[in-house]
Order: sequence, then structure tokens, then C-alpha cells
Amino acid sequence: MRAAHVNNHPDFTNIAYEGLAAARFDSLPTPLETNKSVTLEQTVIVTPGCSYRLSFAENLLVKGNGAAGTIPHLTARLLYIDNFGNTVDLIIIPIAKFSQDHDPNRGYAFHQATTIRPVPCDVSELIVRFEYFENNNLEGSSWLLDGVSIRAVFPISGCCDHNRNCVIE
Repeated sequence: MRAAHVNNHPDFTNIAYEGLAAARFDSLPTPLETNKSVTLEQTVIVTPGCSYRLSFAENLLVKGNGAAGTIPHLTARLLYIDNFGNTVDLIIIPIAKFSQDHDPNRGYAFHQATTIRPVPCDVSELIVRFEYFENNNLEGSSWLLDGVSIRAVFPISGCCDHNRNCVIE
């Protein structure tokens, strides 16, 4: 079900929100209507006991068109894996582009969200994951992702005894 990939070739990623390049999710043209998906993720070391803010910018460059009405989705997630191997979501930001006339190539849209609860004291890594999915598409679509950032909201962790040696730089 993949039929999509993350393109990092400089000739195709030079429309950046910040810096020199952006990640680009491309779904590939197919002879039959096909569901297409790809995931991009990175593990980040964090300070336990802190709340975090995830921010990023996205730009749907080209929206494919299928007979059933192609709707590309990009879902941003900030999560961790608990001691039992379960995925625990701290942030989920779903984005769907419905309009062929109004959504493609409108420039970057900025998104940010903050965790409601702090990272548990026994968790030192978070996963930033972007999942791209597109239903029933013949043509290809292209979606840019840039300016991804995860930052602690408060300078002191709630997991430290008497807040000693817990200030985040």
C-alpha cells in the first residue's frame, strides 16, 4: 500500500519554509486507484517531567485527483513507547486537504501544539512522527514539511528532587 515516498533530492525540496530545503512527501502515479502512505519519524532525547511544544509548517504543492475524491492526510504525532511497548500519544495534529481549487500551492501553514501532561519521569525519548496517507488516487500528490521543532515549555522538570540540577538549557 506504500506507493509514496519521502523525497530528499535538492532539486525537489528547495521550496523551504526556513533554511535551504524541506522534506517532501510524494505519492506516485499508479495505473489503478490506490491508497498511498509513508511515514517519517525521528527519536528525540528529552528531559523527563517537562511539557513540550511541537511546531512545524506544511504546504500541499500538488493534490492528485481520483474518481472517489482523493483526500490527502498528514498527521503529526508526538509520542513515546511505555514500559509495556504501547504507543502513548502526547500530541496528535491531523490535517486533511479536501479542495482541489483552494488547498494546493497556497504557501506554508504553520501548526503548533503543546502536550497537556508532562513526559513521565521514566521516559527520556519522544518520537516525532509524520504520517502521510492518500486514498483512491491515480495521480501523484506532493506535500512539503519544514520547520519541525520540539521545545520544552518550562525550564524546570517536575521529576527532580527539590529542582536541583534540573534546569533545561
